[in-house]
Amino acid sequence: MRAELGSPVHDLHFIGPDEMMPRIFGTRFLGPRNLTMLAYLFSINRAYRGHPMPHILEGFKLAERTRISNRRLLIAMCVAIVIGTFGSFWAFYHISYIEGARDWFAGRPFNRLQSWLTSPRVPDIPAIVAMCVGFLITGFLMFMRIKLFWWPFHPAGFAISSSWSMNVFWFSIFVSSVIKWIILKQGGVSLHRKLIPFFLGLILGEFIVGGVWSLIGITLDRPMYRFLF
Repeated sequence: MRAELGSPVHDLHFIGPDEMMPRIFGTRFLGPRNLTMLAYLFSINRAYRGHPMPHILEGFKLAERTRISNRRLLIAMCVAIVIGTFGSFWAFYHISYIEGARDWFAGRPFNRLQSWLTSPRVPDIPAIVAMCVGFLITGFLMFMRIKLFWWPFHPAGFAISSSWSMNVFWFSIFVSSVIKWIILKQGGVSLHRKLIPFFLGLILGEFIVGGVWSLIGITLDRPMYRFLF
C-alpha cells in the first residue's frame, strides 16, 4: 500500500471479523460462545495501524538502502519490542494512578457483547448489500488498473477511503497530489526529484516544531498546542 498508493494510512478501523460476521450471520446464529471470543479478540481487530509487519519490513528496507546489518537491526527490534511492551503496561498503570482508573477501550467490546447477548440481532441486509457493492467496485478498479496503465484510481485507495484516519489526512493527501501533478506536468520527473528534499524538509520541520511544543509542555507541566494529527 505504501509503494502503490503512497498513503500513510492503513488503520482500517472497525471492519474486522468482529464487525463483519455479526452483520452477515446475525448474533443469534453465532451464539454466545463465538460472540464472547470476538469480544476478547477486540484488541487486535479494533484497528490495524499498530500491526508490526509493515514497520518491520520498512525497517529492513531502510537497512538495505543504508547497508546496516540485518542481524543487528533484528536484535534492536526485539529489544525495542520487549521494552515497548513493558513500557506501555507501566505507562497505562501510571496514568491511571495519576488521573484515576481509566478503562481506555477495554469497556467497548464488553458493552457491545452485552448488547449482542441481551438484544440478539438478525443479519444486517443493508450492510451485506454494501459489502457486495464495495467488493464489486474494488474488483472493477483492480481490473481497470491491470488493463489500463493510465488508470489513476487504485483499489487500495477505495478500500481505505472510509477509514477513520482519512478524516484528518484526506485534505493533505489531496493537496500534495495536486502539487505533485502540477510539478510533473510543468517540470517533469527531473524537477520532481529536485524538489523532493524541500517537501521532506516541510515534513521534518513540522515534526520538529511539534516535538518542541511537546517538550515545552512537559517541562512547564502545562497543556500546549497539540500536534495530534
